[in-house]
Amino acid sequence: MDYSPFTLWILENGVSEQILELLVAITLLATIVSISRYVFGSKTYGIYAPIILAIAYSYTGLRYGLVITAIVILTTLFSYSFLRRIRMHYITRIAINYCFLSIVLILTFLIVNRYGFGLDNMTNIPPLAVISITALSDFFITSYVRKRVKTSLMVLTATILVSTIGWFVITRKEVSSYIINNLWIIPLLIFVNLLIGQFKGLRIKDFARFSSIVNEKENDNK
Repeated sequence: MDYSPFTLWILENGVSEQILELLVAITLLATIVSISRYVFGSKTYGIYAPIILAIAYSYTGLRYGLVITAIVILTTLFSYSFLRRIRMHYITRIAINYCFLSIVLILTFLIVNRYGFGLDNMTNIPPLAVISITALSDFFITSYVRKRVKTSLMVLTATILVSTIGWFVITRKEVSSYIINNLWIIPLLIFVNLLIGQFKGLRIKDFARFSSIVNEKENDNK
């Protein structure tokens, strides 16, 4: 890749290409989460979880990432539903849940290695990417404890959807290459987020929610 003079200077003075790509990806992902929350009205597990998931998916590939995510969530749902019946401290319950997760993931890798199921390259997934996806369990449990299952699943779905959109954006070579060679876009994203932070209008989700009420009023007026 041919770098711009400013980017080349950064790379030659202590910042590796991989770190620069990750930092650029974080700015994009954070802005995507901001837009999805305050323009579209999609609630996620804060801003950290979607960013980490999207970056993990970029290393695992979307298909493998979603499979591991599904295993983590299903295991967490079943294990925590069982463990909540036992009187114990909260952190202890979380620790046991992670033990269950480790067992299930080990079994998953063994079964995939034996039977394939179209996931033959699963053994090549970077370990840190698996750990990052596994951490989603903690966010899900926190939401599950405080809210209803339906609400927790809706937030989970939104988090995965936003992460998938983020994965798609940061894995486009033309996008990452352009921003790396045009780092002035990062201050521009700061300005964009300043505008979003001042946004007080209805979100797109709100328009869909209140459209039925508006239609009912219009029918009543007729």
